[in-house]
Amino acid sequence: MCARAYEGRCQMKRELEASYRYAVKIMRERAVSFYHAFSRLPKNRFKAVAAVYAFCRTADDISDEEEAEENIAEKEKKLEDLEKALSHVYSSNPVVSRYSWWPAFEDAVKRFNIPPKGFLDQLEGQKMDIHFRDIPNLDELILYCRYVAGSVGQMLLPMLANGTPEPEMTKACIDLGTGMQVTNILRDVGEDLRKRDRIYLPMDMLEEYDITRNELKILSTGEKADIPDGFIQAWERLASIADGYYSKYLEYLDGFIPECRLPIVSAALNYHAIAQAVRDNGYDCFTKRCYTTKKERSKLLKEAKKLV
Repeated sequence: MCARAYEGRCQMKRELEASYRYAVKIMRERAVSFYHAFSRLPKNRFKAVAAVYAFCRTADDISDEEEAEENIAEKEKKLEDLEKALSHVYSSNPVVSRYSWWPAFEDAVKRFNIPPKGFLDQLEGQKMDIHFRDIPNLDELILYCRYVAGSVGQMLLPMLANGTPEPEMTKACIDLGTGMQVTNILRDVGEDLRKRDRIYLPMDMLEEYDITRNELKILSTGEKADIPDGFIQAWERLASIADGYYSKYLEYLDGFIPECRLPIVSAALNYHAIAQAVRDNGYDCFTKRCYTTKKERSKLLKEAKKLV
Protein backbone atom coordinates (compact mmCIF):
# COMPACT_ATOMS: atom_id res chain seq x y z
CA MET A 1 0.00 0.00 0.00
CA CYS A 2 1.41 3.41 -0.95
CA ALA A 3 2.10 5.99 1.74
CA ARG A 4 -0.67 8.31 0.53
CA ALA A 5 -3.33 5.56 0.66
CA TYR A 6 -2.12 4.46 4.09
CA GLU A 7 -2.29 8.01 5.44
CA GLY A 8 -5.75 8.38 3.95
CA ARG A 9 -6.98 5.29 5.78
CA CYS A 10 -5.39 6.50 9.02
CA GLN A 11 -7.11 9.87 8.64
CA MET A 12 -10.48 8.20 8.09
CA LYS A 13 -9.92 6.07 11.17
CA ARG A 14 -9.09 9.14 13.26
CA GLU A 15 -12.19 10.94 12.02
CA LEU A 16 -14.38 7.93 12.81
CA GLU A 17 -12.93 7.64 16.32
CA ALA A 18 -13.56 11.37 16.87
CA SER A 19 -17.16 10.92 15.70
CA TYR A 20 -17.71 8.08 18.16
CA ARG A 21 -16.23 10.18 20.96
CA TYR A 22 -18.67 12.94 20.12
CA ALA A 23 -21.61 10.51 20.18
CA VAL A 24 -20.52 9.19 23.58
CA LYS A 25 -20.24 12.78 24.84
CA ILE A 26 -23.83 13.47 23.78
CA MET A 27 -25.10 10.42 25.64
CA ARG A 28 -22.98 11.15 28.72
CA GLU A 29 -24.29 14.73 28.93
CA ARG A 30 -27.90 14.22 27.87
CA ALA A 31 -28.77 10.78 29.27
CA VAL A 32 -26.71 10.09 32.38
CA SER A 33 -28.67 7.02 33.50
CA PHE A 34 -28.68 5.61 30.00
CA TYR A 35 -24.94 6.20 29.72
CA HIS A 36 -24.14 4.42 32.98
CA ALA A 37 -26.57 1.59 32.26
CA PHE A 38 -24.74 0.58 29.09
CA SER A 39 -21.18 1.72 29.86
CA ARG A 40 -20.14 -1.84 30.77
CA LEU A 41 -21.02 -3.23 27.37
CA PRO A 42 -18.14 -4.36 25.17
CA LYS A 43 -16.55 -1.19 23.83
CA ASN A 44 -17.67 -1.59 20.21
CA ARG A 45 -21.28 -2.23 21.25
CA PHE A 46 -21.29 0.64 23.74
CA LYS A 47 -20.03 3.10 21.13
CA ALA A 48 -22.67 1.89 18.66
CA VAL A 49 -25.39 2.41 21.29
CA ALA A 50 -24.09 5.96 21.75
CA ALA A 51 -24.21 6.62 18.00
CA VAL A 52 -27.82 5.40 17.81
CA TYR A 53 -28.69 7.51 20.85
CA ALA A 54 -27.23 10.56 19.08
CA PHE A 55 -29.61 9.98 16.17
CA CYS A 56 -32.63 9.72 18.49
CA ARG A 57 -31.54 12.71 20.56
CA THR A 58 -31.15 14.85 17.46
CA ALA A 59 -34.57 13.88 16.08
CA ASP A 60 -36.18 14.59 19.46
CA ASP A 61 -34.41 17.93 19.81
CA ILE A 62 -35.68 19.00 16.39
CA SER A 63 -39.30 18.32 17.33
CA ASP A 64 -38.84 19.99 20.74
CA GLU A 65 -37.60 23.28 19.32
CA GLU A 66 -39.63 26.43 19.95
CA GLU A 67 -43.31 25.91 19.23
CA ALA A 68 -43.82 29.03 17.08
CA GLU A 69 -45.93 28.28 14.03
CA GLU A 70 -43.31 29.66 11.66
CA ASN A 71 -40.83 27.04 12.89
CA ILE A 72 -42.95 24.07 11.84
CA ALA A 73 -41.76 24.12 8.23
CA GLU A 74 -38.17 24.41 9.42
CA LYS A 75 -38.61 21.44 11.75
CA GLU A 76 -40.14 19.40 8.95
CA LYS A 77 -37.21 20.26 6.68
CA LYS A 78 -34.67 19.15 9.30
CA LEU A 79 -36.44 15.83 9.82
CA GLU A 80 -36.72 15.33 6.06
CA ASP A 81 -32.99 15.98 5.72
CA LEU A 82 -32.32 13.45 8.46
CA GLU A 83 -34.52 10.90 6.72
CA LYS A 84 -32.80 11.51 3.37
CA ALA A 85 -29.38 11.06 4.97
CA LEU A 86 -30.65 7.85 6.58
CA SER A 87 -31.73 6.49 3.20
CA HIS A 88 -28.18 6.95 1.90
CA VAL A 89 -26.84 4.78 4.73
CA TYR A 90 -28.84 1.88 3.30
CA SER A 91 -27.71 2.54 -0.26
CA SER A 92 -24.35 2.75 -2.00
CA ASN A 93 -24.58 6.54 -2.28
CA PRO A 94 -22.28 8.41 0.12
CA VAL A 95 -23.71 11.31 2.10
CA VAL A 96 -22.08 14.24 3.87
CA SER A 97 -23.91 15.18 7.06
CA ARG A 98 -23.53 18.31 9.16
CA TYR A 99 -23.74 16.23 12.34
CA SER A 100 -20.41 15.32 13.95
CA TRP A 101 -21.84 12.01 15.18
CA TRP A 102 -22.98 10.92 11.72
CA PRO A 103 -19.87 8.93 10.62
CA ALA A 104 -20.13 6.92 13.85
CA PHE A 105 -23.84 6.37 13.28
CA GLU A 106 -23.30 5.18 9.71
CA ASP A 107 -20.52 2.85 10.85
CA ALA A 108 -22.67 1.44 13.68
CA VAL A 109 -25.63 0.77 11.37
CA LYS A 110 -23.45 -1.15 8.93
CA ARG A 111 -21.33 -2.90 11.54
CA PHE A 112 -24.35 -4.28 13.44
CA ASN A 113 -26.71 -4.54 10.47
CA ILE A 114 -29.39 -2.40 12.14
CA PRO A 115 -32.65 -2.46 10.12
CA PRO A 116 -34.05 0.93 9.05
CA LYS A 117 -37.56 0.48 10.44
CA GLY A 118 -36.74 1.62 13.97
CA PHE A 119 -35.17 4.85 12.71
CA LEU A 120 -38.07 5.53 10.35
CA ASP A 121 -40.59 4.90 13.13
CA GLN A 122 -38.69 7.29 15.39
CA LEU A 123 -38.85 10.01 12.75
CA GLU A 124 -42.56 9.34 12.24
CA GLY A 125 -43.14 9.80 15.96
CA GLN A 126 -41.29 13.11 15.94
CA LYS A 127 -43.42 14.26 13.01
CA MET A 128 -46.49 13.45 15.10
CA ASP A 129 -45.09 15.68 17.84
CA ILE A 130 -44.46 18.53 15.41
CA HIS A 131 -48.07 18.34 14.26
CA PHE A 132 -49.40 17.42 17.67
CA ARG A 133 -53.13 17.02 18.13
CA ASP A 134 -55.08 15.61 21.03
CA ILE A 135 -54.83 11.83 21.04
CA PRO A 136 -58.35 10.56 20.35
CA ASN A 137 -58.16 7.01 21.69
CA LEU A 138 -56.00 4.28 23.17
CA ASP A 139 -54.98 2.83 19.79
CA GLU A 140 -53.53 6.19 18.73
CA LEU A 141 -51.72 6.55 22.06
CA ILE A 142 -50.09 3.13 21.71
CA LEU A 143 -49.12 3.89 18.11
CA TYR A 144 -47.45 7.12 19.21
CA CYS A 145 -45.63 5.34 22.05
CA ARG A 146 -44.41 2.63 19.68
CA TYR A 147 -43.05 5.24 17.30
CA VAL A 148 -41.18 7.41 19.81
CA ALA A 149 -40.06 4.76 22.32
CA GLY A 150 -40.76 1.26 21.06
CA SER A 151 -38.57 2.14 18.10
CA VAL A 152 -35.60 2.69 20.44
CA GLY A 153 -35.74 -0.92 21.62
CA GLN A 154 -35.84 -2.03 18.01
CA MET A 155 -32.80 0.10 17.11
CA LEU A 156 -30.69 -1.01 20.07
CA LEU A 157 -31.45 -4.71 19.92
CA PRO A 158 -28.74 -5.59 17.32
CA MET A 159 -26.09 -4.27 19.75
CA LEU A 160 -27.63 -5.96 22.78
CA ALA A 161 -28.62 -9.32 21.35
CA ASN A 162 -26.51 -12.45 21.40
CA GLY A 163 -26.79 -13.21 17.69
CA THR A 164 -29.63 -12.38 15.32
CA PRO A 165 -32.78 -11.70 17.38
CA GLU A 166 -35.97 -13.59 16.62
CA PRO A 167 -39.06 -11.55 15.62
CA GLU A 168 -40.70 -12.38 18.97
CA MET A 169 -37.73 -10.94 20.85
CA THR A 170 -37.83 -7.81 18.72
CA LYS A 171 -41.53 -7.40 19.50
CA ALA A 172 -40.83 -7.83 23.23
CA CYS A 173 -38.25 -5.02 23.08
CA ILE A 174 -40.64 -2.76 21.17
CA ASP A 175 -43.31 -3.51 23.77
CA LEU A 176 -40.92 -2.67 26.62
CA GLY A 177 -40.17 0.72 25.11
CA THR A 178 -43.88 1.28 24.54
CA GLY A 179 -44.68 0.51 28.16
CA MET A 180 -41.95 2.87 29.34
CA GLN A 181 -43.40 5.69 27.25
CA VAL A 182 -46.88 5.13 28.66
CA THR A 183 -45.27 5.37 32.11
CA ASN A 184 -43.59 8.63 31.05
CA ILE A 185 -46.95 10.05 30.03
CA LEU A 186 -48.60 8.98 33.29
CA ARG A 187 -45.77 10.58 35.27
CA ASP A 188 -45.64 13.87 33.34
CA VAL A 189 -49.28 14.93 32.94
CA GLY A 190 -48.75 18.28 34.67
CA GLU A 191 -45.38 19.00 33.10
CA ASP A 192 -46.70 18.34 29.59
CA LEU A 193 -49.54 20.78 30.21
CA ARG A 194 -47.40 23.52 31.75
CA LYS A 195 -44.53 23.41 29.29
CA ARG A 196 -46.32 22.61 26.02
CA ASP A 197 -50.05 22.74 26.70
CA ARG A 198 -50.33 19.10 25.68
CA ILE A 199 -52.38 16.18 26.96
CA TYR A 200 -51.19 12.76 25.84
CA LEU A 201 -53.97 10.88 27.63
CA PRO A 202 -56.65 9.52 25.27
CA MET A 203 -59.51 12.01 24.92
CA ASP A 204 -62.22 9.35 24.78
CA MET A 205 -60.98 7.87 28.06
CA LEU A 206 -60.98 11.26 29.76
CA GLU A 207 -64.51 11.85 28.50
CA GLU A 208 -65.57 8.43 29.75
CA TYR A 209 -64.39 9.34 33.24
CA ASP A 210 -65.81 12.88 33.03
CA ILE A 211 -62.43 14.66 33.11
CA THR A 212 -62.10 17.96 31.21
CA ARG A 213 -59.02 19.67 29.78
CA ASN A 214 -59.69 22.72 31.93
CA GLU A 215 -59.80 20.58 35.07
CA LEU A 216 -56.40 19.06 34.21
CA LYS A 217 -54.98 22.53 33.55
CA ILE A 218 -56.12 23.77 36.96
CA LEU A 219 -54.59 20.71 38.61
CA SER A 220 -51.28 21.35 36.82
CA THR A 221 -51.08 24.87 38.28
CA GLY A 222 -51.54 23.61 41.83
CA GLU A 223 -54.63 25.77 42.36
CA LYS A 224 -56.64 22.64 43.04
CA ALA A 225 -55.15 19.90 45.21
CA ASP A 226 -57.83 17.20 45.22
CA ILE A 227 -57.30 14.66 42.46
CA PRO A 228 -60.71 13.59 41.07
CA ASP A 229 -61.67 9.94 41.44
CA GLY A 230 -62.39 9.80 37.73
CA PHE A 231 -58.83 10.80 36.89
CA ILE A 232 -57.44 8.17 39.26
CA GLN A 233 -59.58 5.50 37.59
CA ALA A 234 -58.46 6.56 34.11
CA TRP A 235 -54.83 6.72 35.27
CA GLU A 236 -55.00 3.23 36.79
CA ARG A 237 -56.56 1.86 33.64
CA LEU A 238 -53.65 3.15 31.58
CA ALA A 239 -51.15 1.92 34.19
CA SER A 240 -52.65 -1.55 33.91
CA ILE A 241 -52.30 -1.40 30.13
CA ALA A 242 -48.66 -0.37 30.53
CA ASP A 243 -48.11 -3.37 32.82
CA GLY A 244 -48.92 -5.66 29.93
CA TYR A 245 -46.18 -4.13 27.80
CA TYR A 246 -43.59 -4.77 30.52
CA SER A 247 -44.43 -8.46 30.78
CA LYS A 248 -42.66 -10.20 27.87
CA TYR A 249 -39.00 -9.14 27.70
CA LEU A 250 -37.89 -11.43 30.54
CA GLU A 251 -38.84 -14.47 28.45
CA TYR A 252 -36.04 -13.52 26.03
CA LEU A 253 -33.38 -12.52 28.57
CA ASP A 254 -31.03 -15.31 27.49
CA GLY A 255 -31.04 -13.80 24.01
CA PHE A 256 -29.18 -10.72 25.28
CA ILE A 257 -25.44 -10.63 25.77
CA PRO A 258 -24.60 -11.17 29.48
CA GLU A 259 -23.19 -7.64 29.99
CA CYS A 260 -26.50 -5.94 29.22
CA ARG A 261 -28.95 -8.21 31.01
CA LEU A 262 -28.71 -6.52 34.40
CA PRO A 263 -28.97 -2.95 32.98
CA ILE A 264 -32.05 -3.91 30.95
CA VAL A 265 -33.83 -5.63 33.84
CA SER A 266 -32.86 -2.90 36.30
CA ALA A 267 -34.06 -0.13 33.98
CA ALA A 268 -37.34 -1.94 33.32
CA LEU A 269 -38.01 -2.53 37.02
CA ASN A 270 -37.17 1.07 37.92
CA TYR A 271 -39.40 2.48 35.19
CA HIS A 272 -42.22 0.14 36.09
CA ALA A 273 -41.93 1.27 39.72
CA ILE A 274 -42.52 4.91 38.77
CA ALA A 275 -46.23 4.12 38.66
CA GLN A 276 -46.10 3.17 42.34
CA ALA A 277 -44.25 6.40 43.09
CA VAL A 278 -47.16 8.32 41.57
CA ARG A 279 -49.58 6.35 43.72
CA ASP A 280 -47.46 7.04 46.80
CA ASN A 281 -47.74 10.76 46.00
CA GLY A 282 -51.52 10.56 45.98
CA TYR A 283 -51.66 10.48 42.16
CA ASP A 284 -50.20 13.98 42.00
CA CYS A 285 -48.55 13.76 38.60
CA PHE A 286 -49.48 17.42 38.14
CA THR A 287 -47.22 19.39 40.48
CA LYS A 288 -44.70 16.72 41.55
CA ARG A 289 -42.06 14.89 39.55
CA CYS A 290 -42.49 11.33 40.80
CA TYR A 291 -39.37 9.16 41.04
CA THR A 292 -38.31 6.03 42.84
CA THR A 293 -36.21 6.73 45.92
CA LYS A 294 -32.58 5.70 46.32
CA LYS A 295 -33.67 3.04 48.79
CA GLU A 296 -36.26 1.70 46.36
CA ARG A 297 -33.74 1.65 43.51
CA SER A 298 -31.33 -0.32 45.66
CA LYS A 299 -34.07 -2.84 46.41
CA LEU A 300 -34.99 -3.09 42.73
CA LEU A 301 -31.35 -3.65 41.79
CA LYS A 302 -31.23 -6.64 44.14
CA GLU A 303 -34.43 -7.95 42.54
CA ALA A 304 -32.92 -7.47 39.09
CA LYS A 305 -29.81 -9.44 40.06
CA LYS A 306 -31.98 -12.37 41.09
CA LEU A 307 -33.74 -12.32 37.72
CA VAL A 308 -30.54 -12.40 35.64
